[in-house]
Amino acid sequence: MTMAREDVFAAEEFSERREKVRAKMQARGVDAIVLHDAANIYYLCGHHTLNIWDYQCLIVPLEGPPFMVLWQFEQGRFNASATDCDPVYFGNGAEPVEATVRALKDRRLAGGRIGLEAGGGFLSPARHAALSAAMGSAEIADITGLVEDVRAVKSQAEIAVMRQAQAVTDAAMQAAIAAIGAGVTDRTITDAMASALIAGGTQGFSIFPMVAVGERSGVPHHAQIGKVIAQGDTVFLECSPAIHWYHAPLMRTAVLGTPRDPFVEEVASAGTDALNAMMEAMKPGATAAEVAMAGSNIVDRIRDRILFHDFYGYSVGIGFPPTWIVGGDMQITRSNHRPLEAGMTFHFPMTLRKLGVFGVGQSRTVVVTETGCEALSALPLGLDRV
Repeated sequence: MTMAREDVFAAEEFSERREKVRAKMQARGVDAIVLHDAANIYYLCGHHTLNIWDYQCLIVPLEGPPFMVLWQFEQGRFNASATDCDPVYFGNGAEPVEATVRALKDRRLAGGRIGLEAGGGFLSPARHAALSAAMGSAEIADITGLVEDVRAVKSQAEIAVMRQAQAVTDAAMQAAIAAIGAGVTDRTITDAMASALIAGGTQGFSIFPMVAVGERSGVPHHAQIGKVIAQGDTVFLECSPAIHWYHAPLMRTAVLGTPRDPFVEEVASAGTDALNAMMEAMKPGATAAEVAMAGSNIVDRIRDRILFHDFYGYSVGIGFPPTWIVGGDMQITRSNHRPLEAGMTFHFPMTLRKLGVFGVGQSRTVVVTETGCEALSALPLGLDRV
């Protein structure tokens, strides 16, 4: 049966992505890479499925078409989404590692230098060991981050999808803020946010929408628990849809009335100033460290009084559960001296907390332009006062 196609990007775009990855493979002396990360698979061939728990891999040789090894039950998703890629199906109850090695041997790839992702969450240590052992004479190389570093620079088509995602994020954030009021619970706010994301077309939640009220906003990565909002409470909000599995995350903090702790205002001001300073510093040729230091110089005014992760930005774009964070080396930290390039996209998570008392989160998803930096969100920074 022929499946209706779900093409988002042209075949030429996938071809360009693969050639960039192959250039890195050649520089590393790798004959083929075996990818298990769902985001890397999607990036290079377009295949995507909600079933990211069963075994699947994409094999990209230096020459010739890529091919996927996957369970026969996933034929429908492959036919609907994969572009210029051959399928190799294994049957019910078959051993996926054996199927992968057999596919490599059938294409005379098993005796060379094979790249595997040692990091990440999609290939278990046991399967990594089994694959390595089954390769026999092949040399195994760790290519963790190779594809992610290519993914760090987005095409105009990718940025266009991220703009769609940002419009949905902004609408969801506005819906959440509009739902805040005395006596309202964090579950009501979460419902408003999640409903707006779903209405906007999200395909899933790579990270579930986060809402934290009052002292709970002073705890990182807190989920809604039925906490009731009272006068003076800060309400931490963070979300992103997955539009064609692309993300544009956003953090905001609202306060009901006057903040109970006057330090909230100072923290919010520092967060806003830090984000603006980072955007001012971000441009092609500037290093990630220079951008991070621009933010750090502001945050340091209050650093000894707050809880902060000192992680000033991370690459963002494609994401599958459990995260929308893109791995690889292109992160905004004070130790990363890699220059920025036009087309790179980052999320700046400025989450400043007084542990267990309150938290003020603000963020931007930004794109490096030819001349500087652009924030994708239309929403202003600062406290949202309800």
